[in-house]
Amino acid sequence: MNFTPALAPELAGLPTPQVLETLRFEHIFDALLRDFRLRYPQYSALLASDPAIKLIEVAAYRELLLRARINEAARANLLAFAVGNDLEHLGAFYGVTRLPQEQDEPLRRRIRARIMGFANAGGAAHYRYWALSASPEVADVAVDSPGPGRVRISVLPTGHSDTVPEALLDAVRATVLRDDVRVLTDTVEVVPVSLVPVTVAAQIWLYPDTPLAVFEGLAPRLTRELAQAAVLGWDLTQSWLIAQLQQPGIHKVALIHPDADIRIHSTQAVRLTDVQLTFAGRDR
Repeated sequence: MNFTPALAPELAGLPTPQVLETLRFEHIFDALLRDFRLRYPQYSALLASDPAIKLIEVAAYRELLLRARINEAARANLLAFAVGNDLEHLGAFYGVTRLPQEQDEPLRRRIRARIMGFANAGGAAHYRYWALSASPEVADVAVDSPGPGRVRISVLPTGHSDTVPEALLDAVRATVLRDDVRVLTDTVEVVPVSLVPVTVAAQIWLYPDTPLAVFEGLAPRLTRELAQAAVLGWDLTQSWLIAQLQQPGIHKVALIHPDADIRIHSTQAVRLTDVQLTFAGRDR
C-alpha cells in the first residue's frame, strides 16, 4: 500500500512527512516469514499452501491495517491532511471555528492564515485571516499596501458571479474595521477583485468505443474544477485546460480558446463565462 498525499495548495511544497509510513503488504509478509523461520527452523521448506503460510498472510494483513490506522491518526494531526472534525480540533487550538456551510479547504486556509497572523500582528496574514472569516461567501482575499499606513483588501466571492456583491464587501468591512482587528494606525480599504472573463472553446475527439456521455460530462467537470482552482493570482494556462479535458476515453483535444496562457495579477481572478466544446468525431 503506497501513501500518496493530497496536499492543500498553500502546503503543496512541503515534503511528505516522515511520520507517514509507506506500506506494502509484501514487505510485512516477508519480514514475518523471516522471523517465523528463525524461530522455527524445522519449517524451512514451507509451501504456499501450508497452513502456517496462510496464518502468516493473515497476520501480515492485520498488521497492514494497523499501520494504516496509525498513518491515519498521524494525518489527523497535520494541517495539510486533517479533514472533518479532526480539522476543526486543529482550528480550535488557534481559536478558529468552522463557519456555517464552510468546507474543509476554506477552513484550512483560515487556520493557516490565523497561525501566520500571530507571527506578524497587523501584517497581511492578520488581515487575510479576518477577511476570510467575515463570511463563508469569501473565496479568497489579497492584502497589499498601496501606500504608507494604508491596507487594501481585495475580495473574491464564491460561486460563478461576474461581480462582487456589495453586501459581501460590507460584511468584510464590518469585520476588519472592528477595534479588536484593525491596527490603530492603519487606514483599511476593502475593494472587489478584478474578475477576468474567460471563454473556453475546444474540439474533442473520442475513441471509437467511448460513450458520448463522456463528452457530455466534460463541460460541467471543467466548470467545477476551474471554480475550485481560480483563486487570486492563479494563471490560467493552456496546458491546465487540456489536462482537464483529456479525460479517460478522450482521444484528442484541440484547444481553440484561449489561444495563449492568461496571466493573472495578485488582485485578479479568472471567471469562466462560457464553455464551447465541439464533438469533432471519433479516432483511434
